Amino acid sequence: MRIFSGLGKLLIPVLLIAAPLQAKVLHLRAAQLSTGAGNLTQLQVDLAWPDGAERGTLRFRAEQLDLPAMAYQAKNIDWTCPLERGADKSWHCGGTVRTSAGAGATLSVAIATAATTAHLQIGKSSIGYESRTAAPDLSRIDLQQIPIAWLKAYLATLWPQGSWTQGTIGGRIDIAAPANAPLRVQTDLALDGINLETPDGLLAGAGLKGRMQLDFRGQPAARHIDTTLTLRGGEFLAQSFYAVLPASPVAVHVVADGTGNGGWRLPVLSWRDGSVLVADGKATLDANAAISDLDLVLSFGDLATARDRYLSGFLAPAGFSDLLLTGKSSLDLHLRGGSLSDAAAHMDQINAVDSHGRFTFAGIDGDLRWTRQAEARISALQWGSGAIYGIGMGPARFAFGSSNGQLQLTAPVTVAMLDGNLRLDDLRWQAPAGDKGARFQFGMAMQDLNLNSLSQRLGWPPFTGSIGGKIPAAHFENNVLTLDGGLTMNVFGGSVALSDLVMERPFGVAPTLSANVAIKDIDMEPMTSVFGFGSITGRLGGHINELRLVDWSPVAFDARLETDAAWKGKRRISQRAVQNITNVGGGGLLAGLQAQVLKFFKDFGYERIGLACKLSDNTCRMDGIGSAGDGYIIVAGAGLPRIEVVGFQRRVDWPTLVSRLKAATQGQTPVIK
Repeated sequence: MRIFSGLGKLLIPVLLIAAPLQAKVLHLRAAQLSTGAGNLTQLQVDLAWPDGAERGTLRFRAEQLDLPAMAYQAKNIDWTCPLERGADKSWHCGGTVRTSAGAGATLSVAIATAATTAHLQIGKSSIGYESRTAAPDLSRIDLQQIPIAWLKAYLATLWPQGSWTQGTIGGRIDIAAPANAPLRVQTDLALDGINLETPDGLLAGAGLKGRMQLDFRGQPAARHIDTTLTLRGGEFLAQSFYAVLPASPVAVHVVADGTGNGGWRLPVLSWRDGSVLVADGKATLDANAAISDLDLVLSFGDLATARDRYLSGFLAPAGFSDLLLTGKSSLDLHLRGGSLSDAAAHMDQINAVDSHGRFTFAGIDGDLRWTRQAEARISALQWGSGAIYGIGMGPARFAFGSSNGQLQLTAPVTVAMLDGNLRLDDLRWQAPAGDKGARFQFGMAMQDLNLNSLSQRLGWPPFTGSIGGKIPAAHFENNVLTLDGGLTMNVFGGSVALSDLVMERPFGVAPTLSANVAIKDIDMEPMTSVFGFGSITGRLGGHINELRLVDWSPVAFDARLETDAAWKGKRRISQRAVQNITNVGGGGLLAGLQAQVLKFFKDFGYERIGLACKLSDNTCRMDGIGSAGDGYIIVAGAGLPRIEVVGFQRRVDWPTLVSRLKAATQGQTPVIK
């Protein structure tokens, strides 16, 4: 905006000469007028002042105007105004400015010995300028409803990586440009609906409102910027930190010193949002504006409010977008060379409730300390109570040690659960390093968990007995959970062993699970009675290989279940179980007796029972324990009355099979005719 000062210096001698001569016409031509703010080319100034008149006419023309600071260019400028001389020997002139784009602005200029002032009105936007003779190196600019896009080029000199795309500003800008001292710019501006972003998308703002006070000092070898923002609404993103700002004031203070290598040193970083978030720190940025070193302390005095304002950018990608939080917390972070060096978190009576019912923890207290250094850091954390998928857990305390980038449990922890215990033998977290992401590992054992209580909480049929088993080691990395050595559970007098178990996105969208399941020596009598399927005595074994679930629904597996041929006890199957197996297998009855006679018997002897299903593309390829013409044998009878259940549908639609199983367990059995 110093172009007005240059124009004043050009016109003042012309006006001083013209006044005493009472010249009728005065012409001035200049190929170029340059100032620190912009340039005029092919300048023409014409002054007409009739003899004895109280005013004259000033016409100002230029082929082109360039204002790099405002990224503004205009061509064929023509400004005509009535020129008047005031009592204090000042000159005043105001009129419409026309350009090749048409008439869109009104410019008023006052030139006096003491000062040069100007006012430019463009629609609802206006720019005022003042330069005083007593302080020739100081210029003041007053802005009203100026689109931020007008100042893109100027703002790029302060922050080259920033792109300002929308919004308006208003307020004051003072520019001091002494010949032998650094350039200094001081602003006090109101922001309204400001949008900004960086090319990499790691920093952005939308709808920002508030006040910006900036003090910039620049010289060839160094730059200093002291910025205070008082924000009242809008959204802000800095890498994973996403803030939805309240209407109440949020004070942000940043001091930045530019270094010779193009980087920045930030000795002051401050954020004040009442007691919701208080942050203090310092940082160093490299030439690409990436964080090299950082020391930052965050204090969350109200996690319930902070979750929506500041934590969603961290919780949502982890699958906890609806997590309910209360309590207080603080975090102390240190980065060196762009990598996390030390971190310490303090928790004060935190309650965490997953709205999807996956977990609940109450009364979380204590500290977690992690370090990449060799010297160990000791900490401890505890909760008063908890639950996972509705399964309650008693209080627990965890003692941790950390060194060389790893946080690990220093002693096993036993948690009361389902009238038994869950023992956590191993728990460790390894921070990302190089090309390797974060890695989480644990090992645990289940001791005498009440199966009936578990069934009630998970909405299963009322199983009886207990569950025991062990997970020697499990790893969680890149959002994938892998079990080493598998998981074995003791149920119904036998065992169910899971191996090659892998889960992807266990807490995210559309979680997937793949595993192989081995079933051994299951006592069928208590199992079938629980499901209401009908009674079958004997032992059952088999496998479910290549099992794959998406969003907890099966999409593929290769399953085969058969009775134990070595079982020495009674092998009996009830009429109800025969009917249900017949319905599920999509088969019929082959026997020495007519089907109508079967209703007179409560149960039957059998030699073998077996059924197989290979699920692919939503269709099950069915099989049994042997062939029977075009069908497959599901139940091979023994003794009298002798029965044989044969399936005739080799390909069964999976939803149809599921509906048959559901009907069988709910007592909706078919009638044998």
